[in-house]
Amino acid sequence: MFKYGISCALEDLNVDYPVTLRGSISDICQTANQLGYDGIEIHLENPKKHDWDEIKQVTRDYNLKVPLLGTGRELGENGLHIVSDDEEIRKAAIKRLKEYVDCASLLGSMVVIASMRGKIKKLAKKHVYLDYHEKCIKEIAEYANSKGVFILVENVLSFITNYLNTVRDVQDFVSNLNCENVGVHIDTYSMMMEDNQIEKNIVYCKDRLRYVHFSDTARLYPGGGNVDFKRYMHALSDIGYKGWISMECVPLPTSFDCAKNSIDYLKAMEIIVAIERNSSRFK
Repeated sequence: MFKYGISCALEDLNVDYPVTLRGSISDICQTANQLGYDGIEIHLENPKKHDWDEIKQVTRDYNLKVPLLGTGRELGENGLHIVSDDEEIRKAAIKRLKEYVDCASLLGSMVVIASMRGKIKKLAKKHVYLDYHEKCIKEIAEYANSKGVFILVENVLSFITNYLNTVRDVQDFVSNLNCENVGVHIDTYSMMMEDNQIEKNIVYCKDRLRYVHFSDTARLYPGGGNVDFKRYMHALSDIGYKGWISMECVPLPTSFDCAKNSIDYLKAMEIIVAIERNSSRFK
């Protein structure tokens, strides 16, 4: 029904950072393949630090895709974001995002822009910051289009960035942008806090939806908290979504256990959802 991915980083990170597998590309791919994942999404703080020919070869050896490159670490570790009051920071952020696009073009990946949007510091001048944001996304999208790369905009919690927090906000922005290679990325953790109509909002973004993050309460693995993932799976099935669902979870109780519990839970849930949907036809 779906393709499953797992978040990873090629360096060690704090345990509270929501990336599950960490280490060498070989170790990550071996674990992901062993557990039955279809792909890995890679979260970076500088794409130029890595050997992308090696990454391409190793993922291919393990029959894994790299559907997504995550850019959020650029904000926390490098201070780069696209609505900074400092023009030089905005320019550096755009340059860095183009480097992500270059790497994505080698792997057939998408690039997500989420927390790297940054916060609007002066709400009285919100229109100025939104203009910075829109111009940046358009510039990145135009560059990405020349490379055959798709750009994603994700709903993000309001304590991380104070605009485009709901799925409807993101859908409206993407729809009005008129860039064919820009799509919607939804995140269940953010939706649980920012969206009050889960199913309706998934339907609302169905035409531009390209990627989904699953994580439970406290960014735990699906099944480790109290989120009703069956609800999300039914809603995604209702709109005919057959794309990627990737786990963006903290590595608890261990990285391996988190990755294993996630895939086991969701594959079992997928069977339950399929049975319920088939049964409903006879009612």
